[in-house]
Amino acid sequence: MADKLILTGVSNYKKPRQEFADKLAAATEEEYLKIAEQFIWLSAYASNNRRSDYHWQHDACRDEADRRGKPELYRQAYRNTWGDT
Repeated sequence: MADKLILTGVSNYKKPRQEFADKLAAATEEEYLKIAEQFIWLSAYASNNRRSDYHWQHDACRDEADRRGKPELYRQAYRNTWGDT
């Protein structure tokens, strides 16, 4: 497992993307699920805006689950958000 997820660049609000990656890394599994559910939904909500921060944040949630070696965490967050689709 990598020590942490590395995100380069800044958000649309000029905040380092790494701050979000660090928040994900520090989250417990329960906290991770809540965060991932939020950004899965928000990314879909912002589907008309390809530049929305919500898209890379959603991707980071998936990457964090992979980094932890627990891709099932992301799948659970997705199911919690959208049901079994």
